[in-house]
Amino acid sequence: MPIPEGNALMLKKILNILLIVSILLCFDTRSSFVFAEDDDDGTEEKTTYQKCVEDKDRAACSALVANQQSNLKDIEKQIAAAESDREAARALANEYAMKAESMQAEINNLARQIAELEDRIVELEISIAENEKKVNELNERVKSRMVESQKTMHFNSYLEFVMGSKSFSDMLSRVYGVKAIAAKDQYDRNELIGVIKQLTADKAELDAAKETLDQSYSDIVARQAELLAMQEFYEEEEARIQEELDAMTAERDNIYESFADLQDILRAVGVSSTGFVAAVHNSWITETVWNYSSDFQDGKWHLGVDYAASGGTAIHAPASGIVIRADAGCSDPGYLGSACGYWISGGGNQVYMMCEVNGKIYGLIFFHLRTVNVSYGDFILQDEVIGTVGSSGSSTGPHCHIEMYLLGEGELFNYVAMNWNATFSVGRGRTAYNNRCYYDDGSYRQSAPCILNPEWYLP
Repeated sequence: MPIPEGNALMLKKILNILLIVSILLCFDTRSSFVFAEDDDDGTEEKTTYQKCVEDKDRAACSALVANQQSNLKDIEKQIAAAESDREAARALANEYAMKAESMQAEINNLARQIAELEDRIVELEISIAENEKKVNELNERVKSRMVESQKTMHFNSYLEFVMGSKSFSDMLSRVYGVKAIAAKDQYDRNELIGVIKQLTADKAELDAAKETLDQSYSDIVARQAELLAMQEFYEEEEARIQEELDAMTAERDNIYESFADLQDILRAVGVSSTGFVAAVHNSWITETVWNYSSDFQDGKWHLGVDYAASGGTAIHAPASGIVIRADAGCSDPGYLGSACGYWISGGGNQVYMMCEVNGKIYGLIFFHLRTVNVSYGDFILQDEVIGTVGSSGSSTGPHCHIEMYLLGEGELFNYVAMNWNATFSVGRGRTAYNNRCYYDDGSYRQSAPCILNPEWYLP
């Protein structure tokens, strides 16, 4: 038999949520979900999801949403950490790239100096070779003359040359001429040898300078290679982190996609309201906003309304919503000046809740309770009892101090899951007063988040 279209869509939603829940359970060992197990009597225990969807069990729905919120917060923290790591890796990669780039100018300069030295060394080598050639030629000429003189019995040619003089003065001239030629050859040879020595010394100096530059060039190239290797390492690290980030982002998107289905569940258990009801029945107002009537000059701020009633009178939820904080432990009655109470010192036993009324998100705080009947994460139906009137904390008599805040617009679960940051973001004292939504005459002052006068909303 074919499944009707409406039922098919609902079945698809249920299967999607079950799939997401299964994925989330793999990541969170603290999951509050309960899988079906066989009892001793053979019956199968319902899962948390089934209790929420089928039985409209608000405690089960609370556990379901709490698990989603926990997983969302965990994955958001992981994403934030991964993004920080990725940016750090990117910064280091850029830093090493810049250092490597800055070294290139020095490398190019060293390469230019080395090339210039090599050219000068080549020039010196050519000059040395040319001068050595001249010395060799001169040596050959001297050697040739010596060989020629040996052919005629030692110095016969020289004697003949000298004795062939026509006169004594001619003979002296010939003797001195021969000596001058020999001296000139020796001078030229010595001068050439001196030039060669100087050129050789200059070349040795250039060789040493080039060796130093070569070593400097090798060192800086090696350092640049190390920097480029570090750049590559951090670029790969950035890519690796990005892959992890993509996977975590996909996981977070899966959780976000489940929000719409969970919102349908929350609507089914009634977490939205169309208006407010009285919080404390048969009560009367003893103090209103924004200051204590008798202490105004002392600068003491009173951000809520005091609803007086007999101790133990039930306090009702003005609208359906979710408990975001519940603290007990303060003795009742307290006394004026008592600091007992958390979050707000002196507030005694306290309950904080958020509710959705006509598409707007409100925050409510209840102080000085005798008993607290709810816990963090509980879904509360409108008019459900959340505690009883007391005088805990800094109080002179039984009453319930109620503060009211406008937080934004939208659907409650989406707001709590994605926007709630454990504060109503309006401050306390004068700061809160300066963040009120409306002036005392009812004219608009500012948009959410802002603080309201509960008398205008609660019967």
